[in-house]
Amino acid sequence: MNKRIIAAMPLISVMLFLFFGLYKNNWSLGATFFFLIPMSWILLSRNPLRRLSDMMPMIALAVFLWIGFGFKVWHPTWLVFFAIPLVNLIIDRKIDMRKMVTIMVTAAYITIGLITDEWHPTWIMFLLIPIINTIFFPQKSNIIFSKGTMRSKIRHYVIDEERDEE
Repeated sequence: MNKRIIAAMPLISVMLFLFFGLYKNNWSLGATFFFLIPMSWILLSRNPLRRLSDMMPMIALAVFLWIGFGFKVWHPTWLVFFAIPLVNLIIDRKIDMRKMVTIMVTAAYITIGLITDEWHPTWIMFLLIPIINTIFFPQKSNIIFSKGTMRSKIRHYVIDEERDEE
């Protein structure tokens, strides 16, 4: 049954596109139904959790466009993009130090934004994520955040192991 639905999804997408374009006069919303083609493949095939994690950026974009074009609500809808790292964290079930930096900067951004209502200039703090991860947690190290405290792990991996060549 799943293979039949996947095979029929292009026709279903065309039908929804034409319906919303012709009857609702909303061609932009109708065009977003073409996202159903790859999403049906993801959700109706084997190992859907892994594929869901891999395709979450496209799913978030589709939801953003559907709500934006369909209801003309763009401003709070951008929050669906936070689902991308959340789904990855839930499926992987581990938080390494690089992900912890992302979580902490995002939490700081939301907290500062809610308290001060200054969303525009504070988005610049997201540039701290690649800077901190490049300097303190290079990609080659697989540092897993588990039993040890964050302070001892940072001291161990950053201060004790780094030997500057002179």
